[in-house]
Amino acid sequence: MIGSEERYTTPEERKAKIRERYKGIDPNELDVIPAIKPADFYSDKSNKRVAVYARVSTDDPNQTSSYELQKNHYTDVVSRHEGWELSQIYADEGISGTSLQHRDSFVRMIQE
Repeated sequence: MIGSEERYTTPEERKAKIRERYKGIDPNELDVIPAIKPADFYSDKSNKRVAVYARVSTDDPNQTSSYELQKNHYTDVVSRHEGWELSQIYADEGISGTSLQHRDSFVRMIQE
């Protein structure tokens, strides 16, 4: 903590002091570190092995179409990109997405 901020006892007081210090600062006094441009992996033509994860939350037969549509969509996305190879489709059917419990395929995908 910077010297004078130590005497403020609550986090709110420390935050207020820091905010006050930065009000009205001359932009010419700042060193700006430019952000690193993120890689555009959609236009990158290098070879990539792509894994797909599909999930539906219930065993209801009506969700089978959702499950198949997910798999078809991602298979199509991978096939349209030069250099992309579909390595595996991981899928959990009838599993809630609120936790990792019982999401065996998802956990396996992350591990692999």
